[in-house]
Amino acid sequence: MSTFKNIRGQLIKSVASDPANATGGDMWYNSTSQTLKGVVASDAWSSTAPLTTQRNKPGGLGIQTASLIFGGSSPSTSSDEYDGSAFKTAPVLNTGREGMASGGTISAGWKAGGNPPSTTNATEEYDGSSWTTVSGTLNTGRYIMGSCGVQTAGLACGGYNGTNVNASEEYNGTSWAEGNNLNTTRRTLATFGTQTAAISTGGQEPPNAAGNASESYDGTSWTSINNNPISVSDLGAAGTQTAGLVFGGYTSPTPQIATTNKFDGTNFSSAPSMGNAASRNAGVGTQSAALSAGSTTPNPGFLAEEFNFTANTVIAATWASGSNYPTILFRGAAFGTQTAGAVTGGSVNSPGAQPSTTTTAEYDGTNWTSGGGLNLARRGLAAAGTQTAGLAFGGSPSPSDAAITADTEEYNGTAWTESNDLNTARQFLAGSGPQTAAIAVGGRTPPPNSTATEEYDGSSWTNGGSLATARRAGTSNGDSSNAIFSGGETAPGTQLTNVENYNGSSWTSGTAIPTGTAAWASGGPQTAVLAFGGRSPGLSAVTIGYDGTSWSTRPSMATARSMIAGTGSQTAAFVATGESPSLTNAVEEFTGETTATNVKTFTTS
Repeated sequence: MSTFKNIRGQLIKSVASDPANATGGDMWYNSTSQTLKGVVASDAWSSTAPLTTQRNKPGGLGIQTASLIFGGSSPSTSSDEYDGSAFKTAPVLNTGREGMASGGTISAGWKAGGNPPSTTNATEEYDGSSWTTVSGTLNTGRYIMGSCGVQTAGLACGGYNGTNVNASEEYNGTSWAEGNNLNTTRRTLATFGTQTAAISTGGQEPPNAAGNASESYDGTSWTSINNNPISVSDLGAAGTQTAGLVFGGYTSPTPQIATTNKFDGTNFSSAPSMGNAASRNAGVGTQSAALSAGSTTPNPGFLAEEFNFTANTVIAATWASGSNYPTILFRGAAFGTQTAGAVTGGSVNSPGAQPSTTTTAEYDGTNWTSGGGLNLARRGLAAAGTQTAGLAFGGSPSPSDAAITADTEEYNGTAWTESNDLNTARQFLAGSGPQTAAIAVGGRTPPPNSTATEEYDGSSWTNGGSLATARRAGTSNGDSSNAIFSGGETAPGTQLTNVENYNGSSWTSGTAIPTGTAAWASGGPQTAVLAFGGRSPGLSAVTIGYDGTSWSTRPSMATARSMIAGTGSQTAAFVATGESPSLTNAVEEFTGETTATNVKTFTTS
């Protein structure tokens, strides 16, 4: 009998260290650790960016990397498009619905039925840019159905319209035709596959108990098959008749679950559970690349997770705790990067007052160290540049904000030196760019808000084009030749969604942010923005990204807060201090989604 020793170096390569570019199926012998290793594929759920809107009983269509999630309880007309990493707002439905049948692709989709009313039979089609109500309607109006298929070959089965129904109907892109009924009358079932090769499983059976009945459809009739391992309703599904996936849902009486099962055409088998229990969730994709989006209580309807069978481990983007800032404060300003950043100024928390500070602290991604102090203590200031070539400008040196300054200082990584002042003194302004091409935008010049834009060339400020809308507490990205200014407020409680783009001379209207937000922070250039926190009008933990065209969601911070100091890039940022609602010195770090090769060490056990 051959042993590994006999074949080593002949069929399996011997290396001193694991190869950096190994892919699925590769095997090698690590002579240093004296172990046999290889890259293997495995199943796993991972969190992804949240939906833009909470959704309970939404519709879904497409594949994991190009999907549309829409509608849901209230009922909603809104839609979210998903690109495999983030959600962005998409064209709205003509009529808000929940519990719809749906299917197709993001360029040719459909949805039918839904509630309200529970007897609606309306159908809408999606062409990638808009929804259109079409003349073809369901023969039996209902909602919370099972569904699958494409725009020219759709399937809807079961549902509820005051009572559970067993009707099954087929869509040809023009009209709905009655098919043979399900064998088991039920609602809130999961259906996956195609119009001529589908599986339905679970759902609520009379008298409203979760069931485990499963049926197979061949385009003509339904046939009972092996039962689901659990009795479950309100679950998500993806895949084909011979390679399906069902996940989440309710069991009797109604606990929400994270259970996942695969289907191979004959039997169900266990798969890794979801990271969070979910129910009334939309499911799209395949058995090896699925998406679950939305949920009902107790877990919020922003939830979204990916299921992947891959040789790579997907590590979701996330915020994680960092080392606390040395001082509890708010209204400070940050500049630099996640691993070479700094926070300066702000108001410290002391009994009976919140005096401005000159403090500067530098961050290396792990620890804070003292930097040179500002020459002028202030809060509500803006900053730009790098840790060794920074810029601080504007703000208020008084705790009451009665006095506002135009003072500008440059930082060399050790000390601050005075430079030429802003032309317009203001506080709660935004700043970005390098020290030699920075921009100062908006702010408050008591009593009015400002439209002023100024450009810094490394020595002095010159006036640029004015904002269309006067506002304060917005955030800017980019430099004096290309920039974006986002959000802000005209007064407390009046946060704006306005976005303006700057070309070095004038501002033009840009793509609005999803929710009016002010007193927040951001990082990255104008075509790769990460913006986070603030108030809208309550304290916010929301994080969004911008790609130069549209805004999309990212995982939220752990703690909602405003008047924060934050900087970095779209894949590596930090937020420090702020109001949450009491003042804090907490720090969080953002890391974008990454993948790592799934290397396994093989043993004889």
